[in-house]
Amino acid sequence: MIQFRLLSLTHKTTEIGKREHFALNTEEVLEVLHLIKSLSPTEESLVLSTCNRTEILYVAENDQKQQILELICKIKHQELELAINSFRHLTDEQEVLNYFFRVSSGLESQILGDAQIISQIKTAYQFAQKQKTAGTYIHRLMHVVFSANKKIASQTGFRSGISSAPYAAVDMISEYQKMLKDPKIAIIGFGDMGQNVTRHLLSRGNQQLTVFNRTENKISLFNRKNKTQITYRSLEQLDSLIESYDIIISTPSVQNPLISAGHFSSPIHTFKVLVDISMPRSISPIVTDLPGITLFDMDDIGQVTQQTIEQKLACISDVESILLQHMDEFFHWKQDNKNLEVIRSMKTALHSIKMEEIDRFQKQGQPNVDVDYDKIMDAMIQKIIKKAVVNIKSLQNEEERQLYNSMITQTFL
Repeated sequence: MIQFRLLSLTHKTTEIGKREHFALNTEEVLEVLHLIKSLSPTEESLVLSTCNRTEILYVAENDQKQQILELICKIKHQELELAINSFRHLTDEQEVLNYFFRVSSGLESQILGDAQIISQIKTAYQFAQKQKTAGTYIHRLMHVVFSANKKIASQTGFRSGISSAPYAAVDMISEYQKMLKDPKIAIIGFGDMGQNVTRHLLSRGNQQLTVFNRTENKISLFNRKNKTQITYRSLEQLDSLIESYDIIISTPSVQNPLISAGHFSSPIHTFKVLVDISMPRSISPIVTDLPGITLFDMDDIGQVTQQTIEQKLACISDVESILLQHMDEFFHWKQDNKNLEVIRSMKTALHSIKMEEIDRFQKQGQPNVDVDYDKIMDAMIQKIIKKAVVNIKSLQNEEERQLYNSMITQTFL
């Protein structure tokens, strides 16, 4: 049976050292989608890879776990056994969709109520559209998921307080800023995460910021749009300049750390605070061996956001109620779509019967008369189809609908 299935690797099941082995950057996500489409018998697929999770949602008739993990291991140069032992595979469609709705809302995030996860899902959906791996089912699912999250944001307080990794990173360094006089702050990377970190820093009055990035275009555009004066430095300057900064927040997804212990001389005369919200990590954990350096990563951030938990916990029942309502809506649509698929198949079968009968009639050498048999038979087919649709819609019991569908399938297909 064609249904949703899911491969899942998250902060709840796997420590950061293993998660980063299977973190996918933009190019790798696009490649995975392309390979899934071309090399495995899946109908549709969507890949979500963030600092806390790698999830592969797919629609297929049969289990494609082995094939998909082989593709990911090929791209990430990892052993298949490690992937099999690290990824959960959900095959019950009800469980898969319930989990995906929870992920989209932030209920499964390391930072409860993470506001950034829904924009990350939107990006994953855009990638699936670009690679043409999003079909009828994923298109409809995304529509319902976005509708549910819009309602959560407007009708609950679930997204208030610390609601994203960039926000948490900025909040984490605030106490250290008080200990330093005019601290020099550097942000590494200026993708979505880097730009959000920058916005949060600016909102707290930090105007003297430096961004290390591959190109200057995004920083220049940001400065013009927000009337700011953020300083740009190229990544090539990182090695020679990074030691002069007191607070460093690193955001890019890279294969190897950009910052290591070798970037800092010893002894360090003033303490430094480093925050790594990348996946894989862009700051080597070995820097913590140096006296005077404090490093926070995503696992640390998850532990320091407890102060807003109580407020969010109070909203969980409302959030779950909204998700359940929208999930039921999706399942009803999916069942209706399944019913219509049966009707469409029946229509195709009837048209095939019509052509066979017309062909047989002509071969028998029947005399031509002024009757358009083609139009007559089309009208007959439409009446049969209309009657079948009305009957299906009138059945309130799901078992009766399934029996009706089964009778049509066995009769015509």
